[in-house]
Amino acid sequence: MPSELKIVTFNIGREKFGLDIMNVDAVIEYEETTKLPNASDYFEGVINYRNEEVLPIINLRRKFKMSDFEDRSHAKVIVLKIDQRRVGIMVDDVKNVRSIDPNLINEKPNIGGMRGADFISGIARLEDGMLVILDIDKLLTEEEKIAIEEVINN
Repeated sequence: MPSELKIVTFNIGREKFGLDIMNVDAVIEYEETTKLPNASDYFEGVINYRNEEVLPIINLRRKFKMSDFEDRSHAKVIVLKIDQRRVGIMVDDVKNVRSIDPNLINEKPNIGGMRGADFISGIARLEDGMLVILDIDKLLTEEEKIAIEEVINN
């Protein structure tokens, strides 16, 4: 196991989340998306990313069943590499990159009421609070990945 994990930290509401930096392609400002018909409610739309590809944007507030953004103009998009495709996740704010000792990360607690939370890989106990570490590979289910492909390709 690596001596330290490099984690990109971000907020959704008052909650703090993190992702392994190896999965992050870029952090960009939110821009108005093109809405696509028949998409899931957490699917914000698509943008033209770097003038070279259609980038689907996932609204993590809606995906995590939290209240939606009141003001999208301040939102950030973290561009991730999931399988062979880039996907953007819309968050409130990207904070920083932190080095975290793996010994400070507890495995996901087995708590009732966390159905469908397979995308949580662990919780880091830090001096400034808890940080929920997300598992990129499980953030979208296989069905959701297929649905996104279908929506984009149609």
